[in-house]
Amino acid sequence: MDNSIIPVISELERIYDTLSKQFGIKHDRPIITIQTKGRAKQTLGWHWADKWERGKESISEINICAEELNKDPVETLVHEMVHYTNTCNKIDDCNNAGYHNKFFKTLAESYGLNVEKQGRHGWAHTSLKENFYSTVLKDIKINNKVFDLYRKTQLTFTAPTKMKKYRCECTTIRCATDLSAKCLKCDKHFQPQEEE
Repeated sequence: MDNSIIPVISELERIYDTLSKQFGIKHDRPIITIQTKGRAKQTLGWHWADKWERGKESISEINICAEELNKDPVETLVHEMVHYTNTCNKIDDCNNAGYHNKFFKTLAESYGLNVEKQGRHGWAHTSLKENFYSTVLKDIKINNKVFDLYRKTQLTFTAPTKMKKYRCECTTIRCATDLSAKCLKCDKHFQPQEEE
């Protein structure tokens, strides 16, 4: 078995090119990448305008998170294509806090996505319409086998705190080192306390 991510990227590019023609996108394909989402737990992918450069040419990026490749990368790709198209057309569809506005919603629906409100992220929750594969992608056979390759999610743990608790008669404080101090308010020394 060939352990390469190239077939995954090639398949995403092929799907992008097919959808781009169907959606009437006139702009060049952005760089399609696969990277970790890091600590961003809810992130499936992103669009980043002008992230790459070739000579004096700026090129945008669409990323599909490596940990999410086994879910539905086509839905994520279409979601990010909406952002890319709006950016190319100088339409702000999302603010810096991640709020997806009605410009995003309108284009996303025309690209075959169901769009729902998602709290502080606005119209960010998307899914493929039920007939997407049979109508929008009817002429392309997707090689789903390439999406069997995905990055495992890292297990995280919280390290025990190094903070120690100290108390005088009027105040409780915490610090990471041994403390030898007197309270200016009650004029008593801070004493080490047991954590509850």
